[in-house]
Amino acid sequence: MRVINRIIYFLADYVNFLRISLIVIGIILTITVNLQIRDMVLPIVIATVLTPFLIFYLLDLIISADFKKLTKKVKYEATEYSEVIMLMNRKQEYLYLIEEEMAKKRYYLIETNDGKKTVEKDTVHINNKIRLANNEHKVGFTDMEYIEVKYDENLPEYKRNLFDQRMRSKNYKYKNQLNIINYVSKEVLIGGKMNENNQ
Repeated sequence: MRVINRIIYFLADYVNFLRISLIVIGIILTITVNLQIRDMVLPIVIATVLTPFLIFYLLDLIISADFKKLTKKVKYEATEYSEVIMLMNRKQEYLYLIEEEMAKKRYYLIETNDGKKTVEKDTVHINNKIRLANNEHKVGFTDMEYIEVKYDENLPEYKRNLFDQRMRSKNYKYKNQLNIINYVSKEVLIGGKMNENNQ
């Protein structure tokens, strides 16, 4: 079962799957042309091109189910966040703050009730919301919540690598979330909606 699991994760990697798919498609199309099965060329080509999409969709469902099962979301109260540029010194394995354009990665520093979190920018989805002010939250008040995706402690390295890849993807359902709620007056909210409708 572990071998099958490793194969699934190997194939679910975008690059590996694309390489293998192109090789298989090339072999099947070459065989089809060489056998000169003229009546079957079009159906074979369509089936050959569509099959990898179906297989990748099934692999994606398996990985998504695994991700949901092997991770948990932990909520923190956040007070502020800022974006910084950091460079990994691979020899000493320290993070250095730098100001140069040649920096490798961008991070968010997020102040929470559990201390400061340093999170890779690509793994965070910032969700901005606007709400009406009330007795508890005055106009101009900002409420922040950080939801961190934590992996299972016993997660194997090959799964961790693929989960990291998913967290850097554009699909926000895999990402850490920073929910920012800005409280405004009724007039601002109505004005904002009117401006959006006019655009």
